[in-house]
Amino acid sequence: MSIFSIKNKIIIVTGASKGIGRYLAENLVVYGAKVYGITRKKITNTKFSNIVCDIRNYHKVRKEIKKIFLKEKKICCLVNNAGITKPSKNLKNNLKSFDEVINTNTKAPLILANECYKYMSKKKTGSIINICSLASKLGFPNNAVYVTSKGGLSQASKALAIDFAQKNIRVNNILPGYIKTSMTIKSFNNKKNFNIRKNRTMLKRWGDPSDILGAVIFLSSDASKYVTGIDLNVDGGWLSNGL
Repeated sequence: MSIFSIKNKIIIVTGASKGIGRYLAENLVVYGAKVYGITRKKITNTKFSNIVCDIRNYHKVRKEIKKIFLKEKKICCLVNNAGITKPSKNLKNNLKSFDEVINTNTKAPLILANECYKYMSKKKTGSIINICSLASKLGFPNNAVYVTSKGGLSQASKALAIDFAQKNIRVNNILPGYIKTSMTIKSFNNKKNFNIRKNRTMLKRWGDPSDILGAVIFLSSDASKYVTGIDLNVDGGWLSNGL
């Protein structure tokens, strides 16, 4: 058996209705996992089990995670993928969306992580993967709240990695670069912005949701059993690129 095997692992993926989350939820199943994809609206024709729940509804989140554990008798991995952005050139207008962005991108993932920890700790094993962003490392214009939310999640992950290590539960971050999704499609379709972002990478291309899958499989599997508290950059070399 491959050390990268995720066969029969119970994996929860948030934000599974589209983009990176949808791709991960569908394809982790292909590699043998049983996936519960959390979405705000019901979606059909999926390979994974769809749970309709707004992750900011913390009472319902707790109930749904408990139901998964009672059914499956284990929770192996949580992928905190759900996220939103509310860019604005006017910080005052941006701050109007502060609570919505922070609650979705930072607060909800921490609550989900702590809920899953309760059940993972019964088996003394588990992996929590937080999908962060280049914005957790770098400043980006006209989006201070999003940068704040992802920076907070990145640092919180490191603190949780310390707290959860006593039960052999690992917490890691994945930092995607510019991935073609509905969140980035305006930049992707703008020739100037497309080329600026492409040329900033070493590999001279935008990322695709499929580029994130391998990193998630690695961090979900026994191949990463001694890996915790890290930022795994999946950015085409963006962060390390110099001249």
